[in-house]
Amino acid sequence: MRAGFAEKLENLIEQKAEDFAVSKLFKEEKTAYYETLIERFSPSHPRAFLVQHARAIEEFIAYFYRYVLRGHFGDYAPPFSAIPIAFVALGSFGREQCAPYSDIDLMIVYKQTYGYNIKPLIERILYLAWDSGFHLGHRVHEIGELEEAANGDTTIKTAMLEGRFFYGSRILWVEVETKLKNIRLSDQENYISQKLEEYRIRRAKNPIVMEPDIKECAGGLRDANALFWIAKALYGVSSTKDLVGSIIGEEDYREFHQALESLFRVRIALHLLAKKRSDALILERQREVAIYLGFSDTKTRKAERFFVQKVLASLKTISRHCEYYLAKLTRRDNTAINAIASPFDERRETLIDLTRQAIQSPIDGDYDISFVMALRRAENIRLGSSMRRMIRAIFDRPDCYKIVNVFDLADRLETLLPPLKGTINLAQFDGYHTRPVDEHSILTLKNMCLLEGDLSELFLTLSDEEQALLRLVALLHDCGKGGMRDHSEAGALRFRNFAKALDFRADLTERGALLIRTHTLMNAVARSRDIYSDRVVFAFASQLGSKSLVTALYLLTVCDMSAVAAGVYTPFAAELLRDLYFRAIAALDKNEQIGEAATRLRKEKQLLSYEGFTSLEPRLQRRILGVDSTLFFLKYKPAEIVEFSKRAAATDRVSFSAISSPSLTLEVISKAPFNLGWALGKLAWLDLGAMDIFKLFDGAKMFRMFFRKPLDEPIGMLAELVENALDMSRAMKYARPTIKKKEIEIDCDHSPTYARMSLDAPDQQGLMAFVIDIFDRRGIDIAAAKIATIKRRASNLFLIEKTGRFCADQKEIVAELTASR
Repeated sequence: MRAGFAEKLENLIEQKAEDFAVSKLFKEEKTAYYETLIERFSPSHPRAFLVQHARAIEEFIAYFYRYVLRGHFGDYAPPFSAIPIAFVALGSFGREQCAPYSDIDLMIVYKQTYGYNIKPLIERILYLAWDSGFHLGHRVHEIGELEEAANGDTTIKTAMLEGRFFYGSRILWVEVETKLKNIRLSDQENYISQKLEEYRIRRAKNPIVMEPDIKECAGGLRDANALFWIAKALYGVSSTKDLVGSIIGEEDYREFHQALESLFRVRIALHLLAKKRSDALILERQREVAIYLGFSDTKTRKAERFFVQKVLASLKTISRHCEYYLAKLTRRDNTAINAIASPFDERRETLIDLTRQAIQSPIDGDYDISFVMALRRAENIRLGSSMRRMIRAIFDRPDCYKIVNVFDLADRLETLLPPLKGTINLAQFDGYHTRPVDEHSILTLKNMCLLEGDLSELFLTLSDEEQALLRLVALLHDCGKGGMRDHSEAGALRFRNFAKALDFRADLTERGALLIRTHTLMNAVARSRDIYSDRVVFAFASQLGSKSLVTALYLLTVCDMSAVAAGVYTPFAAELLRDLYFRAIAALDKNEQIGEAATRLRKEKQLLSYEGFTSLEPRLQRRILGVDSTLFFLKYKPAEIVEFSKRAAATDRVSFSAISSPSLTLEVISKAPFNLGWALGKLAWLDLGAMDIFKLFDGAKMFRMFFRKPLDEPIGMLAELVENALDMSRAMKYARPTIKKKEIEIDCDHSPTYARMSLDAPDQQGLMAFVIDIFDRRGIDIAAAKIATIKRRASNLFLIEKTGRFCADQKEIVAELTASR
């Protein structure tokens, strides 16, 4: 308390001031105290700050109590120990880990005693604290109620187990301690089982991410709390440190404690800078917190990037240690574990022996946390010839991602794979990736190991050595990130040196380096180029030069995109990549550009030999082969062509089908004029991601729309929308998007059949609906439309049939598209 506070309080008491005036004084004192916290905090001593903060809160509560006693007894108040009230700190307050703006958990225990009117006294204390601005989470119990309250609720039992007496009657506290010991020993097995289940559910719900919740995520402060709760229930420890020498080794505890201190430091900074409870390290706060904690920019890296890397490392450390200690606390031994395990002791095994044990383990086996900790304790070694042979052998295994992941969990991945140095826990805030580089890379490898269906068959066409190389490429494809150079070029250089050290053949090493140098190429071409242009396809294929490299890049691209984030490798993206792959293979087969007409003829021959097509009535077969759109044949497989055509033949006026999850896919076949611009405007909130339009036969037109968001409304809503879209008089009022002339490119010489228009503009809601509306009003027939959005830019490609006035009116069309708002 500030100097003079006690005197001011005494004056108010002598003046018999109302509680309102007293609470105002306390509130002023609280405000003054909190204003000093940001100066009091020393990032190098977070634990000391938390303890001092707990003492300050205790002092406020003690003052509340003394003031109320003066009002209750006047100058004749009995000694504290004679009044049967005990103040017990709970939760983070009880552990002396309460962040500045966290709720203050308090339990007041009393004993009903003749001559004391205790309940009104306690109520007055609580009201005074609330009126003074303190956020109290409180419990009030008569001592005889404690065991019943705890045994009926696991949360209450947990709070009581970590209770810490700090003021009031020590005589009563002795009785309370006896009750708390009974509570601790009661139904231990069931309590521990429930806490472990809560622990697992929370971790699954809150994995470590690049914007972590310091308190709740896996490896966060709540993990350390769970460890303490279970240790307290079993052994009655007063802190986790009490386990050192029995459950926890000294070196292990030092690493655990340092990581925990790091998280305390971050949480305190978040609270102080926000001036409120704030436990999520969101992107917008990361630089401010990093600078406040003393991180600074370097020539190669921003302060916040280095800071987040350290935070993620701390989370992984705490996660690893808590998993291990909980296993030691709750298991008798490791003999019954159905996984690769190590003894529960502090012995140090060699990294070579542990790596050999992993390589010789059964395929698709699992690795216990005890094995992870054994790897963590293993001494560093040079990558001699025997170790390099074992690393090479890891990638011969179809489940190599499991071994790589266990090294990552042990924080030994850089030892095993030096090219990854600098990328471990490296966050990627590029608007695209949602995982740190190392986690993204391991997931890419996992995807490569778990390929299914046609992709698995393509992988198996590679030789064993090519398969091992591709697994290594999948893991190291982003190893060049974190520096100043282009990461693909830097990664290719790192890969080349490492693959040579692992004794891969020189030609395979160069192929691997090429794959890493071009690992973003296929996705870029598929999403932003006209992949139905022979010129584009041949240019893409020529950069790789062989079918096996095209196949390898295709598989790598699929695995890489699938590891980026949900909603990146969509069904439409998969379709584009597949189309580009097969067209590139075809181009390499003949080693010359293949014209659209020749490709269509090949597809027609495939149709004629496809059983699903030959079983159709002859009239429908002729109508399918008479479809004008060459692109329709280039894009779809025979089975898809037949399915779409059968639906078109069965459609009287309009029909549709839809898949609402994980994102909406809407397919419409209409034989009547269809107001597409209006329909897209009504669905703009679902964020259109891609669209195909094809003219079929008998006046039927097919629209395939792929949205980025799911439809949460009943499918019946779509039926009404599709029906209403047959009214061409309907119009939408659009917020005109901003389009610049330089963002539009028109090529009327694209092919004999189609003109091409590309639009590369900032992504804006309703952009496609606006463009389509202009085309509808001008009677422009779109043969196909493709949309790709990445890093907040929309790359739209339109193939337009040259039967109308599009080319003749292109200047007017550009002017209408780019007119100012």
